[in-house]
Amino acid sequence: MKYNINTILTGSFFLLVFIGLAVAHFQNKGQDTDTKQDVETESITQPLELSTIMRMLMIDMHTINEGIYTKNFDLIEQGAANINNHPPLSTESRQLVQGTLGERMDVFGSFDQTVHSRADSLREAARSQDMNRVMEHYNVIQQGCVNCHTAFQEEIRRECLKRQLQNRE
Repeated sequence: MKYNINTILTGSFFLLVFIGLAVAHFQNKGQDTDTKQDVETESITQPLELSTIMRMLMIDMHTINEGIYTKNFDLIEQGAANINNHPPLSTESRQLVQGTLGERMDVFGSFDQTVHSRADSLREAARSQDMNRVMEHYNVIQQGCVNCHTAFQEEIRRECLKRQLQNRE
C-alpha cells in the first residue's frame, strides 16, 4: 500500500491535536479544586460600566452552559458564583440606568434580585451535583436576563448612545 504524504501528515496532525487535548484535559482535572477555591476569593470589586458587566455575565452563562453539557459541576458552580458576585455598576452607569428607567427601577431591581438569588441557588445545586435543580435555576436565570433585556435594553442603549453623542459635542 502506498500512502500519500499529505494523508500521513494530516493524520499525524490530527493525532497530535487529539493527544494535546487529552493531555490538557487531564492536567486541568487536577486543577479543578484550585479553581473552585479561587472563585470564592477572586471577585472584582471595582465598579465597571454596564456593558462590561453584561459581557462578563454572558461569559458566565457560557461557562454554566459548558458545565451543563459536560456535566462539569465545578464549571457550573464557578459561573454561578461569578454571576452572584459580579462587580458593582460604575456611578456613571448607575446614573444612566436610574435616569433612563426612573420609577421603573423597581422592576429592574426585581429582575436583578431574581438573577442573583437564583445564581446562589444554582451554585448550591452544582455543589450538590443535582442536575435537575441546576437546570431549574439556570432556566429562571436565563429567563430573567431575557425579560430584563426585552424590557429595558433598547431604551438604555439609546440613552447611552445619546449621552455619548452629547459628550462628543
